[in-house]
Amino acid sequence: MRRIAALCAFIGAGLLLPAQAQVAVLASPEAEQTLACLKRGGELRYPAEALEARTPGTVRFSLHFTAPDQPPEATLLYRAATDAMVEEVERHIRDFRLPCLAGPPVTAVQEFAFRPRATDPITWTPLRPSPGLDDTARRASCLVTPKEGLEYSGGATWLSETVNVFVDFGFTAPDAPPTVKLAYSSASKGQARDVMDYVARYRMPCLPAGAKPSWLRQHFQFRPHGVAKRVFKDAIPLTAFLSNVKGLREEAGNNLLRRVNFDFNSMSCPFQVAWTLGRPKLDNQVGQVGKPDPNRTEFLAWLGGLELEMKERTFEQLVGQTLIINVSCGTLDLPG
Repeated sequence: MRRIAALCAFIGAGLLLPAQAQVAVLASPEAEQTLACLKRGGELRYPAEALEARTPGTVRFSLHFTAPDQPPEATLLYRAATDAMVEEVERHIRDFRLPCLAGPPVTAVQEFAFRPRATDPITWTPLRPSPGLDDTARRASCLVTPKEGLEYSGGATWLSETVNVFVDFGFTAPDAPPTVKLAYSSASKGQARDVMDYVARYRMPCLPAGAKPSWLRQHFQFRPHGVAKRVFKDAIPLTAFLSNVKGLREEAGNNLLRRVNFDFNSMSCPFQVAWTLGRPKLDNQVGQVGKPDPNRTEFLAWLGGLELEMKERTFEQLVGQTLIINVSCGTLDLPG
């Protein structure tokens, strides 16, 4: 068996865990799956007086669902709209239901935009889960890993280039091995198997009996001898980040880059975003630096879908690395 030093980088939704654990909490898909069954009520109408006066408006709500047959508890987060617009949105969301909600409450954020000169005068963003911190983050601090380092059985010829292995693992009992899944690997099959076998030796002794499974992700990066770790530059402005986004300058462009309008003045600007590279192989991870603001939910979701223009070799060197983006006050308007 040959032992090799591995750089372990860790990604999560803006959550940093103790260094000794070296893991990140995965965003649970349950909330988004539950939101997919949303049942809406009647049509959302543009208030006649505002439409006649060509008055635009934007309304943003936090929606807290506690039961499948009950309307959400609605909290107004932001308004740049007439009273009639706010009342119309409130009337509309009172008919919302989540018939498939069977677990804990789900909180989401949705924005409604009234645009009198647009082809579609009223648009609304998808419901975005508003993640809360569960017990997984706290339990990760008791994660027990092998005392010895990772060993692998293969040769070293594959180390001519930087390679990565991402694994997801989940615990259902405090004294049992985790279920380990390969999220992404650019290493050989044998090397990936060695990583998965190593992670299968982890334990989470503080997991309560009958608790909901705790899923985490770990990133192993292996570099050839003498090759230094490559990282992103220090914090950069949003404009500089967007200049490196794939498809931004194409006429057709990516759907994510079209018809975009964000008012950062409504998001407690200026602020910083932590953006971790994953696409096109994994999901990007996006988090807020400092005090979070739910008004940024849709903007963060949009950032999470962007892909940087880079060569495959550069991607393998930077995947899992986090870039800090400075967002100034003002607006971002990409008409498409």
